[in-house]
Amino acid sequence: MREEAVLFGETTSLVGILTHPPQAENDATSPAIILLNAGIVHRVGPHRLYVKIARSLANLGFPVLRFDLSGIGDSPARRDHLPFDRSAIDEVREAMDYLQAARHVSQLILMGICSGADLSYRVARCDPRVVGAILINPRQHLLGSRLGPQPSIRNRAYARHYLRIAFFSAFSAKTWANLVTGKVRRSSLTRAVRGFRLPGLFTRGPELSAAAREAESALRSLADRGARLIHVYSEGDEGLDYVLVLLGERIRQLQADRLLTLEIVP
Repeated sequence: MREEAVLFGETTSLVGILTHPPQAENDATSPAIILLNAGIVHRVGPHRLYVKIARSLANLGFPVLRFDLSGIGDSPARRDHLPFDRSAIDEVREAMDYLQAARHVSQLILMGICSGADLSYRVARCDPRVVGAILINPRQHLLGSRLGPQPSIRNRAYARHYLRIAFFSAFSAKTWANLVTGKVRRSSLTRAVRGFRLPGLFTRGPELSAAAREAESALRSLADRGARLIHVYSEGDEGLDYVLVLLGERIRQLQADRLLTLEIVP
């Protein structure tokens, strides 16, 4: 395995580390993998997780690029005042352009945690070069064109989250202990209580049904194009409950139809 510091992008300002596979494992037909920033954590990832992932995947024969979006880590802030929602997509596509030129790859896989997962999904939807995306703890990505979760969907997700971790999780005892001792986020708990008060908590209203249809249509469009999605959630992440609330009982059929793969890490 060999690691190389690289500069790329329209203004050659994006800083990344390209991890090359060992020569024996090097296969020009393998897709390249791009790791996207988790929030404002720079390219090493939370607890250096991206370093470990990149090196492990390189040893399996995949070239891996982990880089900093503008304004994060070693990549300087942009000077054109382009909104982050647009600039982030542009910069990921510039990373893809770089890998195509430097490694002569035609297929790419995107991977990220939290906001990096959300961004991976958005780029996958708009760029056919993406053949797969590994989304780790994404949250609101399936809401599509919506600017954010409606209060009813958000509160319902929080209600389901606290119900799940209190009674059906591996750490339910710790959850109850935190609740008794007051070690719980009051804002989240308030949203959960509002969710329990919602009329028809266990039925799906028109707003939720419309959001679910939009999400399923997007997933089907990706599958029809040949792109595969893997959702990876830690057991205690609230993003899992957004997905379960949004897709409901349909999630089993979506998995059977290979529109998504769902992995939960205890």
